[in-house]
Amino acid sequence: MFGLLSLTIEIIFWVATLTALILTVIFWHKFAEYKWNHIAARFSLIIFIQFFALASMGITVNRYGDFYDSWSDLFGAQKKLAKIAITSEALSSISEIDIQKAKTTAGGSLIFKEIIKGAQSQISNVVYVVASPKIATQLKSPEHAIGTNYQVIELFPGTPGVPQTWIGAMDGVTTMERLESANQIQPTILIIPAINVVPGQDTECMNFDGGAQVETWITSDMQTFAQKFLGIDSRPWGVFGYSTGGWCAAEAAVLHQGQYSHAAVLAGYFQPMFSLGMTKRERKFLSAKYDLVKVIKAGSTNTKLMIISSVSDKFAANSARTFMNQIDSVIPIKYIPISQGGHNIEVWKPYVGPGFQWLNQQSSEIP
Repeated sequence: MFGLLSLTIEIIFWVATLTALILTVIFWHKFAEYKWNHIAARFSLIIFIQFFALASMGITVNRYGDFYDSWSDLFGAQKKLAKIAITSEALSSISEIDIQKAKTTAGGSLIFKEIIKGAQSQISNVVYVVASPKIATQLKSPEHAIGTNYQVIELFPGTPGVPQTWIGAMDGVTTMERLESANQIQPTILIIPAINVVPGQDTECMNFDGGAQVETWITSDMQTFAQKFLGIDSRPWGVFGYSTGGWCAAEAAVLHQGQYSHAAVLAGYFQPMFSLGMTKRERKFLSAKYDLVKVIKAGSTNTKLMIISSVSDKFAANSARTFMNQIDSVIPIKYIPISQGGHNIEVWKPYVGPGFQWLNQQSSEIP
């Protein structure tokens, strides 16, 4: 009821802000004398109102963009997910109980929320699985089988961000349902893992020497999970991410070409952007390890990319142009420049559909 994303908490904060403002205006004369206690009272009231006004705006923006899903996520507290996470050894294929627990959307998709422990990374966190309406119908049959006519797309959010952003603010699920209903994409399974798995740290989906193995979590661990839970085969996946998730998508597709054959990068970038506090040694190690241009030029060309960025989003646009110039058409790239708008969800949402359609086209061309 009082979760960070609840409407109740947003209303409470705005009511507190407006109430404090109104009461301050009404009773300001009671603190008008030039006495230290009156000055302190006026100062405290101003600070109180500003704090709640900023907090209220922050909660409203967060509810709109789904950047943080809980108070503990916002303040970087360690979630106790390891205690309840399912290990790969204990994970079983999808059952009637799982289907009953899943959320059914208005369009007919099934959304599963699982807390798992990565088989290789040992990271414990959340992954969402979305079965499109046609896949959902098959899962509801007595066999609970997905059949053979499907594509798998893995989605990555930004930082800050949570998997639910793809389901909510980005309209990823409703867009997928609309395209499937119009026969513009084939039946689709969406795998949406958390990528911000280390509290207070932007890991950018990388494996750290002696630290969190986030690259492994989003790639091989997700494949192992999907094979056990859904029974998918070894067909290549598509991958789609926005902002930091766009970098993660490019990274996964270039470094794991056996698992992914195509990636859509929306307002992303193409080299690590290191967080503050990282040592010079770590930067040097990770810069060499995640040099995508070097990997591609070395002969790793079995992937296709779609790059979408706004020309007004200078950072993403410049990164995209630099990357494309450096690889010099070594791999196929479809580039879509957005004519206006900055780095925000309203700019990106109209391109979720074209991204899904392009990914579907590449999946359909795989022998």
